[in-house]
Amino acid sequence: MHIMLYDAHTHLHEFLDSRIAEFVREIMIAAVSDDYPSSRRTIDLSNNYENIVPCVGIHPWNVDKVGLDELRQVEKLLSEAKCIGEVGLDRRFVPQTFNRQVEFFQTFVSWARDYDLPLNIHAPDAWRDVLEMVRRADVDRVLFHWYTGPLNLIQELRDYGYYISINAAIKIQEKSKAVAKEAPLDMILLESDGPYEYRGITLEPPMVKDAARIIAEIKGISVEDLWDVVSSNFSRLFNL
Repeated sequence: MHIMLYDAHTHLHEFLDSRIAEFVREIMIAAVSDDYPSSRRTIDLSNNYENIVPCVGIHPWNVDKVGLDELRQVEKLLSEAKCIGEVGLDRRFVPQTFNRQVEFFQTFVSWARDYDLPLNIHAPDAWRDVLEMVRRADVDRVLFHWYTGPLNLIQELRDYGYYISINAAIKIQEKSKAVAKEAPLDMILLESDGPYEYRGITLEPPMVKDAARIIAEIKGISVEDLWDVVSSNFSRLFNL
């Protein structure tokens, strides 16, 4: 039996077209963007290949490199997008631009509400800041990507109907194993964040298979049952 796999967060625009064609044969991918040019490429890829959910946005690491005019360019792509991302706040890696990150993220949160699109969010050491901003704006569909935040925040995220994604790095990252154990199945998605390099591993979409095996074992269910749940979570989040 052929099982469709799901990757809720990958920078597909960074891969060669030949690799993308290979990935999307068996994986439904939420493709995130980092700025206007990558957002444009992500939209183009989604027009060329099935199984791509295009997300447009400006990564918090880039907010000091772009002007507000780039926000207006990204907004013009929203009619073709299925999601806003990768957007968010980051106190861990770029704390020096935090105020500007908030300014940009506030715009993305407003768009999510106004255009009824989900948010694919980056939030290292800013999990609660992000939660408070999306709650205040009444945004319904939110994914906290590569969740490594406080375990005691997970139930609160679930109470709001939000999702977390567990990265394929779970095979070497103990915090991700703890998150997988704590998080209820109905809020879990899997991701690669490819082609990000983590502790010597270049992450790629097919690695969600290994992540699924590990999480299924932690949860005491079959891999097939795990993919069933992930499939329905993915469909609800992205309104497929």
